[in-house]
Amino acid sequence: MRRAAPVDGLTFLFLVGLAGVTLLFREQLPLWRSLLFRYVLWVGLLVVLASSRRWGATGKLTNIFHDFSPILFIVLIYESLGDLIQYLRPDIDPVLIRIDFALFGVHPTVWIERWITPWLTDLLSLAYISYYFIPFFLGAVLYAKGRMEDFYRVIFVLAFGYYLSFIGYILFPAIGPRYTLTHLQTVPLKATFITDFVRDILNAAEHNMRDCMPSGHTQMALMTLYLSHRCERILFWVLLPVVCGIVLSTVYLRYHYVIDLFAGIGAAIASLLIAPGLYRYWAGGSNSKS
Repeated sequence: MRRAAPVDGLTFLFLVGLAGVTLLFREQLPLWRSLLFRYVLWVGLLVVLASSRRWGATGKLTNIFHDFSPILFIVLIYESLGDLIQYLRPDIDPVLIRIDFALFGVHPTVWIERWITPWLTDLLSLAYISYYFIPFFLGAVLYAKGRMEDFYRVIFVLAFGYYLSFIGYILFPAIGPRYTLTHLQTVPLKATFITDFVRDILNAAEHNMRDCMPSGHTQMALMTLYLSHRCERILFWVLLPVVCGIVLSTVYLRYHYVIDLFAGIGAAIASLLIAPGLYRYWAGGSNSKS
């Protein structure tokens, strides 16, 4: 696989790993055949995309689709985890709740109720959903400027970060305080239609509900901020307040325990330390960077 583009090879290995997990635990998975079929299908799609350039099937639209195809695979894989994670092991929310309480002497999502106001809830809801766009925005800026080497490296590092967070979800399934601590919350998160719209969109789109540990929002937002500082300094200053809002929103909106944020920070640091070197190694054996 070193002859493949780095991000294609990384995605291939992750899909193969998920297929292996599906086969290994098939007795526990009601939809294991469907899962296995999807992973095999996506491997086939990946191979076709990765081979298209080497076959000479190039063109502007083809190249753009291929270059941004990692986004498609990340979304598809994330959604598939909803049919996998919940059947592998029990949720660890009780452990996370105890850790938070041991660290702070309170439940953070309950303590932060004193700051809840409709305008802040709306603002942080917008910040929370912006997480889904800022990595793409960084990649799009680099792509539009023709900085292809930076683009390929950033896409690889971000994909590595996403896949690392997915492994965390599998190993440490948790649904979050919005479900587990509802009985302790006394102030509802009511605001305008903005908050309702964001909540409805997220509830409809997230097939995988056990995605708290580590906090992907914290991890990927910090990784995007760091990469923007390295590659596009002006964008760093634009994203800085947005990323601060994203991190704050994870607890304020009751999606995450604080320990999830610490784990997300750790996952971000690990990804930024490991992925660039892995990219250089892989790119050295690849005929193309993407």
